[in-house]
Amino acid sequence: MHFYKNLYTSPSLQKKKRQIVWKLKTGKTLPFVYVITLSEQNDLMEIYHCFILKQPYYRKNPPYVIGIADSYQSAVELVQNILLDVSSQAGDFDMKAFCYHH
Repeated sequence: MHFYKNLYTSPSLQKKKRQIVWKLKTGKTLPFVYVITLSEQNDLMEIYHCFILKQPYYRKNPPYVIGIADSYQSAVELVQNILLDVSSQAGDFDMKAFCYHH
């Protein structure tokens, strides 16, 4: 699994970010964590419950995680914040270019 160097997090997870990243990398159970990833097909983001990442497909094709949230609603809000950041800093919504070069 690959993580954005400036990983976005819900405020409640900010202090636990390093521990959560380690648990995600090692396949530990995190019942209340959602991840925001870059889409493989297009320049969008996807939200998954972290249990989805335990499927064999994701072990062979690790996603690029750009955010972690403590609920689905929080993940949606985080996506909005990410889009605002990308548009204000890059002037467009090219997520992949922004994440790979920042």
